[in-house]
Parts: sequence; C-alpha cells; structure tokens
Amino acid sequence: MTRRNVAPLAAVLLIASPVIVGVAYTILAALGLRGAGASELTVRHVAAALGGWDTWRGVGWTLATAAVATAVAAAAAFTVALRVQQSPLGRLLAVLPLAVPHVAAALAALLLLSQSGWVSRLTHAAGLTPTPADFPALVYDRFGVSLVLAFAWKEFAYLVLTAVAVLGTLDRASDEVARTLGASARQVFWRITWPQLWRGTSPAVIAAFAFLIGQYEMPALLAPSTPTALPLLIYERSVDPNLLRRGEAYVVALLALTLCAGLIAAHGIWRRRLPGVTR
Repeated sequence: MTRRNVAPLAAVLLIASPVIVGVAYTILAALGLRGAGASELTVRHVAAALGGWDTWRGVGWTLATAAVATAVAAAAAFTVALRVQQSPLGRLLAVLPLAVPHVAAALAALLLLSQSGWVSRLTHAAGLTPTPADFPALVYDRFGVSLVLAFAWKEFAYLVLTAVAVLGTLDRASDEVARTLGASARQVFWRITWPQLWRGTSPAVIAAFAFLIGQYEMPALLAPSTPTALPLLIYERSVDPNLLRRGEAYVVALLALTLCAGLIAAHGIWRRRLPGVTR
C-alpha cells in the first residue's frame, strides 16, 4: 500500500470508528458479555429475540410502512422535480419540509389526522361525519396510515432535492436525437430520461428507506403498540426492568442493522451490473 492510499484509508477508518465500536459492543452485549445483566457467553438473548413472534411482526410492519412511504415519496418527488427543475421558487417550496424536524412533523400529523384533529373537525363541520370521533382512525392504526404519510412528506423534500440535482446533470442531446427520429415525449421519458434519473437517485431512495427503518420519533408518536415498530421494540427491550431481557434489545438492533446492510449490498450489486458502470 502506497502512502497516497494511507491517508484516505485512515480518514475512512476514523469516520467509521464510532460505528465499528458501536457494532462491536452491540455484538458483545447480544452475546451476554457486556451491558446490563451481562454474566457469561450465551445465545439466550439471540434465541429469545429471534424466536419471538413479536419481533418478526415488528420487522414486517416496519419494512412495509417504510417501503410504502419511500415509494410514495419517490413517486411524488420525481413528478414534482420534472416540473420545478427550471423554477427557483418551485424548488424552494418543494424542499421546505427539510427544515422541519421529524418530531415536529409527527406532531403536525397527530394534530391533523387524529380523531380529534383538525381534519376530523372539518369533516364534521362539513356534515361528512356525525361527530369528530366517527372520522376514520388514521393514528395508532395497524396500517400506519398517518405514519406513512408523515414519513413520505419528510422524505419527499430530500428526494426532490436529489432528483432536481440529477436532472440538472443529464445530457439532453439524447432527448433531441430521439425526438428527431420520431419518438414521442412519453417514449423519450421512459427510455432515456427515466433510466438516467433512476440510476442517479436510487442511492438516495435506498438511503431514505434505510433511514425510515431506524427512525424513532415518528413511530413513537404515531405508530400502534401492536405490531411494534423496530425502533420502539428496541427501546422497550432496552428499558425493561428485567435485566435479562435487555440483551434482546441489542439483538433486535443488530437485526435492523443487518436489514439495512443487506439492502445497501443488494443495491450495490445491482448498480455494478448496470451497463456503463465501472466495476
């Protein structure tokens, strides 16, 4: 290894060191060697966490809500980005949600969508529901409607910003050539613009999905107690009065980390197989 390569490697290791140390400690705690209630090497925490149905229900529910929210946010972001890329005011309005903290967005969703919120009161005032309490339960519901909407609203701005940046780097010469050869606007978009847009924004979409898997504030305010979202499951296990159960929190945390790492690895493999990508 040359000296030229040492400095970048050292910088990467320095940046990654908190993660490496955290993962190492989490593994030791999951095996009963560190943390509250640690005594000896054991796999009982692993067996208890992975053998529990509530863990896998939480995994499925978390992945489903994160996936739906990411899909909604990405679809809306791509649609808006194509229309506001030449409008500074439009871009500014589209990215305003970036300045809103996640907990504030969750509180806003709670005030708007609960059965005593503004929307339920408006539907009652308009005669659409007999009472505000008759408004459909969108908060703490098992489908996570309010959580998905709040997730999508927050990630929308981030994906719009990314999509606008990608669109600004695209070579429009291919579009013009396709049009001169008789391609319609729809054909140009789906065969030329969309593949380039998706290739450029897919890392941001994957990052948003991975972030939502571990997002805590919004599920704490909007998610139901059953099934339990993964971040809430980790928190509940970590503060359990039974010290023997606290090791399960580390196991669930490692499970969430593994899901995100697998997602990123799969995306990396997909990108390497794309034509024109340097391996």
